[in-house]
Amino acid sequence: GARPPLSPPTDNAMEGGAQQSSLWEPPEQDGGPAERDGGEGPPEVRRSQPLFIHGSSQGAGKGGSHPWDRNHLPHELVSRRVPWCRGGPDSPGAPSQVVKVFGEDGACRSLEASAATTARQLCESLVRRTRALQDHSWALVELHQHLALERCLEDHESVVEVQSSWAPGADSRFVFRKNFAKYELFKSSALLFPEVMVSSCLEANKSMAHSELIQNFLNSGSCPEVQGFLHLREAGRKVWKRFHFSLRRSGLYYSTKGTSKDPRHLQYFADLTESNIYYVTQGKKLYGTPTEFGFCIKPHKVRSGVKGLRLLCSEDEQSRSCWMAAFRLFK
Repeated sequence: GARPPLSPPTDNAMEGGAQQSSLWEPPEQDGGPAERDGGEGPPEVRRSQPLFIHGSSQGAGKGGSHPWDRNHLPHELVSRRVPWCRGGPDSPGAPSQVVKVFGEDGACRSLEASAATTARQLCESLVRRTRALQDHSWALVELHQHLALERCLEDHESVVEVQSSWAPGADSRFVFRKNFAKYELFKSSALLFPEVMVSSCLEANKSMAHSELIQNFLNSGSCPEVQGFLHLREAGRKVWKRFHFSLRRSGLYYSTKGTSKDPRHLQYFADLTESNIYYVTQGKKLYGTPTEFGFCIKPHKVRSGVKGLRLLCSEDEQSRSCWMAAFRLFK
């Protein structure tokens, strides 16, 4: 049947259970509110009026090292629809949490979201309510500023669950901004997995072309075996060493003897199923990375601090993109 009309005080943000509880709150600054161009002063703002989150590319990476740099990523991206969560214990009436989401300009909006509210639902709601241009590039980014770590949430992830994993008082936040590489894994998958990094899979399937092999992995919901050299920061030290890594079905390993795949030389490195993968944005400054292309495996049990982070560094952006794509498929 038809849903009852919305009451004025509680304006539903989305079908999944998120509600708008306040307007965008501008960042604190000296002086009064800024005037709009061509206006005679600040307009009167009522609670029912959504303010715009600036969706420009000014926050994108510079120098070509940032994974979301629009200079080398396409604008048309393929979307894979993710069903909205309905029913169950997270239906209307279930407890909700306040989620703060920041725009690229530092402005903030507080929303109420249930445990069923997904990252995609929250983005679609924000696009509508801020009157931003609708496309598939909008993303919800989890940002840990004190650790210089960030990642784009997957469409299906529960926003409340992610926020609940943060340590109390930690300098962590959600940022609503564009990610032009969000669906590249499904559009240009063969380009993300260069032949040299999936050579063992090609050797085992010699009759299959490289692009066909990668597509078969995607269709089957599995991940190709990826291998290559990475710089590893030793635990408790600021020393970086270069090892040959392999991502297999059983996890991530590195060889203690060159490129040897002998089980005696393979050292288990990390459990990806109980971790999230982040880009490192200020690697040289905070961690002394050998290059600008750092990334990090952060176990769920590590809520704050550097201890427990598994820091890695690639030689170039193509290598890092391949590893990050493989980790997404693995998870």
